[in-house]
Amino acid sequence: MIAIRFASLRHSNFSRLFAPKARCDCRILAKIEISTNTMTQHEKPAHVPPDFLPASLRNEARIILLSKGERLFNQDDPVEELFFIESGELKAIRLQLNGTQAIMVRAHAGDFFAESAMAVPRYTCHAEAVCPSRLLAFPVEAFRDALAQDGRFALAFSLAMASHARRQCSRQERLRLKRARERILHLLTCEGDANGVLEWHSPLVEMAEELGLEPETLYRTLRELEQEGTIERNRSRIRLLRPG
Repeated sequence: MIAIRFASLRHSNFSRLFAPKARCDCRILAKIEISTNTMTQHEKPAHVPPDFLPASLRNEARIILLSKGERLFNQDDPVEELFFIESGELKAIRLQLNGTQAIMVRAHAGDFFAESAMAVPRYTCHAEAVCPSRLLAFPVEAFRDALAQDGRFALAFSLAMASHARRQCSRQERLRLKRARERILHLLTCEGDANGVLEWHSPLVEMAEELGLEPETLYRTLRELEQEGTIERNRSRIRLLRPG
């Protein structure tokens, strides 16, 4: 049995409901609280927002559910919201001048997403769900106001962003490694969980792009690491068994 409680519907949200590009607004007509024992993995949050978020921001948040491959926003769309990933995974994709795409950021459950957009008027990337994902969306103006008014929140959020920046530094460090084997093991070490497990829901060709490798090189090296007992592969999971 699903219990749904509707909060008040603001006129600004109602007007966006009928905007032709905003499919995600059509899914949530109001702020919804859902409690159920039968929620699917797509709907059930794996992570709750951090405690440092002010109550005023929590009250402004709305839920967005995305299917695999579904677009959250487009490059050059006006910045209206930033997001917290309760479950799933998102990637930010930037279109290059030559028509190719570059994955700029991957964000997982427990991460904020598009927070850098607070500094610009328009999103600089596309955003797409790597797998079924559940997000909380916060109005960017309300987020800016909360940061300006609440020093404790501003400090805690800055520390969270510093942790995110360290991950991006690790990504750049990984790309400087010469051997494919070293890049793969670095990815598993830095991005895997406490048990050495990396969840990868995208095609392996995207992992090759992330690592700056040719797909054939990635496939061959993964096979070699698996055969020698360094890693274990099971569908979307790769587990580091021992250092290479």
